[in-house]
Amino acid sequence: MRVTNSMQSTQLLRNLRNVNTSITQSQQQLATGQRINKPSDNPVGVTYQMRYDTDLARSEEFSLNAQTGKEILNTMDSLMGQANDVLKRAHVLALQAKNGTYDDQQRAAIAAEVKQLREQMVTIGNSKYNGRYLFNGQKTDQAPYTSDNAADDQTDNGLFYLSVSPEVRVPVSISGETIFGQHGTDNAFKVLDDLVAGLEGNDATAIGASLDKIDTISDTISISWAEIGARTNRFSMMEERIADEQVNVKEQRSNIADVDFSQVLVENQSKQNVLQAALSTGAKLMQTSLLDFLR
Repeated sequence: MRVTNSMQSTQLLRNLRNVNTSITQSQQQLATGQRINKPSDNPVGVTYQMRYDTDLARSEEFSLNAQTGKEILNTMDSLMGQANDVLKRAHVLALQAKNGTYDDQQRAAIAAEVKQLREQMVTIGNSKYNGRYLFNGQKTDQAPYTSDNAADDQTDNGLFYLSVSPEVRVPVSISGETIFGQHGTDNAFKVLDDLVAGLEGNDATAIGASLDKIDTISDTISISWAEIGARTNRFSMMEERIADEQVNVKEQRSNIADVDFSQVLVENQSKQNVLQAALSTGAKLMQTSLLDFLR
């Protein structure tokens, strides 16, 4: 087969175009740090990349949920400490007021402090995190307790959950009635109300009865406090697990999509050399003139 000048030119241009395309692709990879910049670069690899990106986005959401759960529970942990301090102080005051040497004026002064402790307990019961009430179950937009009727206020018993994996949901909320006692019974607010009544009535027997009730409420709060600690640990473990999974997924994604810069730089330089050689060879082959056609 006779090879014409036109065939040589066409083949030369085709080769130069292929080399230039390959160089452009290498430069694009170096600029973006990604092997796959469009689906045609690696049709199979892009499906894996999309799956890994989806997994990472979902795990990031789970990680955020775990972090949020820990923050909520840490807030509740602090509140349980405050509630425990209130009851400890109430116990000390009741023990003092029970002493037969205290007169009605001294007990009235103690009653004033217990009233403030009771208001502080209501404030704790109405605590919020990020604008949402913590101790009213799923009714996070409604305050669980009122100052005037806290002892008889009924809180919502629903649970608020946070998802930390496709299959795992961890409860975050704890009902106020679980922590402070059932409404209409000797809950934390009723016990403090009764203590105030006993102090104002100068009734040593009623004051003494409040001591055991304060201890009972303290035990109830301690149980919820332990539950909060257990849930916090669960969120911490899930957060660590999610972080480990993210490392694995990122490594798998990197193997598919990320550029090995040293390798691509070497390949790019090799392609540049090929281009220069092709241009040099083409210049020599395509040096034609009118005299060449007259021969």
